[in-house]
Amino acid sequence: MKKLIINADDFGLSKVFNESILLLLNHWQITSTTVMVNRISDSQSDQVSQLKDLIEKRKVSIGLHTEFTYDQHEKQIKDQFEKFVRIFEIQPDHLDIHKEHLHTGYHHLVADFCKSRGIPFRNHGNGFEGLKTTDKKYFFGSTPDFSAIDQWLKELRDNEVNELVFHPGRYDPDCPSSLNRDREIDIDHIVRINDHLGDYNIDLVSFLILH
Repeated sequence: MKKLIINADDFGLSKVFNESILLLLNHWQITSTTVMVNRISDSQSDQVSQLKDLIEKRKVSIGLHTEFTYDQHEKQIKDQFEKFVRIFEIQPDHLDIHKEHLHTGYHHLVADFCKSRGIPFRNHGNGFEGLKTTDKKYFFGSTPDFSAIDQWLKELRDNEVNELVFHPGRYDPDCPSSLNRDREIDIDHIVRINDHLGDYNIDLVSFLILH
């Protein structure tokens, strides 16, 4: 069977988004989420507790969604990693980069950090040596065009591990995210994929399979 990780980026960016991510994780319609630790507020403590409970009970994977907001990029990676460990009391199951298309120059820094700790890194098509990544370039699923997602899913190969990335959520008028109004489309696409897993011959897995 084809092995697919469905990851929800941006946990922590909005309580509204968190709610949708937790619901999808609870129903195993997504298998992983990446957390923006610097965006988590005290008001999200209950949602963080729910996520920690899911990690323990469902064995979903949880990663660090690294942000770069100033210079000293290696320090930012380390600081966010350590904050993640303080919050969740475990190491992240993988790392990736928020708005990776804007930060391609920092991929090697995150990859080197992951390599030093034996943690998977989202493969942006670079195939970092000595580092476990998903086999193919991940697919950015946050698009209104489901036909593109459908074609990508049909082309996957048996036994390879691939990642499909979404940004699910309901509209949050208090969040400035550029994807804010499109997040409900992502939910619809996730549900549609899950309704047809058998047709795609897909087995949903998490990043834990790469450990």
